[in-house]
Amino acid sequence: MAGAGADRRASGQPAGAVLALDGHGWRALAEGEKLALLSGFLIGEALEHAMARAPGGEPPPPEALEALRREGQLRFPYAPAVYKARLEDFYFYQDRLAVPLYRALFQINEQLRRGSPPR
Repeated sequence: MAGAGADRRASGQPAGAVLALDGHGWRALAEGEKLALLSGFLIGEALEHAMARAPGGEPPPPEALEALRREGQLRFPYAPAVYKARLEDFYFYQDRLAVPLYRALFQINEQLRRGSPPR
């Protein structure tokens, strides 16, 4: 697993390239890397949401993040494994491989929130 990430870094791909990650890049990731990427995305989004509500821009305590989850206030409320399964379905189709990962996640999240089946 660690070898695949090291290969990408060694190839000169900048760290910010994660925003340019699409279905081709998603398919190249190992299973553990996919879950790690999604976990980081979900934690980052929750932290951003909590910081927007925190006075003075101070990092919120873990309890604030947990409160957001309990109150149903997280924009991306599902577990990384749920998003991973949906992304695997989404990127199964060749015509979707060029869709950036973040766009696919927003589309999938909307489908989950509306209770719509994957398209």
